[in-house]
Amino acid sequence: MPPSLTQRDLAVLWHPCGQMQDYHEFPPLEISSASGGWLTLTDGRRVFDAISSWWCKSLGHGHPRLREALIAQSTQFEHVILANTTNEPVVQFSERLLSAANGLPPNTWGSSAPLGRQAGHFGKVFFADNGSTAVEVAMKMAVQAQAQRGRPQRTRFAAFTHGYHGETVGALSVGDCGLYKDTFKSLLFPCTMLGPLPYRCGDLDPLWFDASAEWPAIQAQLHRITDDLAAIIYEPLLQGAGGMLLYSPDLLRRLRAWANAHHVLLIADEIAAGMGRCGAILASHHAGLDVLPDIAVLSKGLTGGFLPFATVLTTDAIYDTFLGDWASSRAFLHSNTYAGHALGVAVGLASLNAYAEEDVLNQVARNGPLLRQGLKQLAQQQPHYHNVRGLGMMAAVDLRRADGSPLNPANRTGWHVYRAAVERGALLRPLGDTLYLFPPLNTTPNEIAHALQALDDSVRAVLS
Repeated sequence: MPPSLTQRDLAVLWHPCGQMQDYHEFPPLEISSASGGWLTLTDGRRVFDAISSWWCKSLGHGHPRLREALIAQSTQFEHVILANTTNEPVVQFSERLLSAANGLPPNTWGSSAPLGRQAGHFGKVFFADNGSTAVEVAMKMAVQAQAQRGRPQRTRFAAFTHGYHGETVGALSVGDCGLYKDTFKSLLFPCTMLGPLPYRCGDLDPLWFDASAEWPAIQAQLHRITDDLAAIIYEPLLQGAGGMLLYSPDLLRRLRAWANAHHVLLIADEIAAGMGRCGAILASHHAGLDVLPDIAVLSKGLTGGFLPFATVLTTDAIYDTFLGDWASSRAFLHSNTYAGHALGVAVGLASLNAYAEEDVLNQVARNGPLLRQGLKQLAQQQPHYHNVRGLGMMAAVDLRRADGSPLNPANRTGWHVYRAAVERGALLRPLGDTLYLFPPLNTTPNEIAHALQALDDSVRAVLS
């Protein structure tokens, strides 16, 4: 008898971000197809992708616009080196992405958008391969810009406590999730972690726009490293891997004023929080268009999760710092083989079309609150739910003992909830004992109800 797919898998595959021993106890799900928010398994079961497959399937699986764009572009050319070449799609995508990131209305970045660059804060697009490498691009850009502005001593970074920016060495260095970085401390460079942050439960929190209580401590930390500081990197408003935590946008306003006064650059890692997840194209927009960062990094939902693809957006002021003749050594000599990958560009354009013409942001505004409202209602009946929070199309809750104290991590309660949820038709994959819902942005109310029910039934089954 031939070996099963699971047996063959375990013989050759090393799956990401997990303990492979677990796969012998709970085999990997065998996917046969996916459509919208749903995965179909080879045994016929349907499972709702409540985490958007690691947060990237912003428009669900198999979106027809995106698929058609991918196929059409593949008949023209799939990839050509971006150094010393250009093409109509990559220029048009850059124009339209800048308009969206600058907070302009959808008619400036949808399919009927006028050709040419529109005025706004961000002025240039640099392409990378994926989120982690795009973060590294942004960091290198910041350090070189500081040196070329006459501040070569500014090589240090500050970041936020509980932040996460990817798995490459530089990205891990500015992250604050010990689970991912502690093993590799010998490879990492020092980074100042700023905190405590002004954590809030969402935009209905009475202190949502007020970080005055927490700011003095953060400001004091910054003043101790001002002279050497090149940039501050952060996930705007939503910290994903650090526990699905939300903080006040007022912190970004205060940070922008401080950075301006002290010649420090701001880097917004919008990889998880951007592209509509928090209800706007950039989560940074919640703080106001007048306080946008110097550099913004986008990936994941940029292509609706169809392809690995990333961009680094920056201002004309940063870009101009790199201009000069070749002998000046001012050029930014970072390269990624697949920068401006034509298939990614085509799907990115189709994604912008879908956001603009399918009213995606308004869908988030209408249906996203159902996640948080539903969790709040469940928490009223379930003493183990603590700190319900949410923004846009995401919501999270922490599992605790009835008295509010942490569960014993050795029990791996979240892991068991994940297993139970699969049996109830939902892919959850919690962060430790933090349960979260991060479904596609076009998720329907009925699908939200299904995900909430699966989550709650699974928690009750495990904790009973």
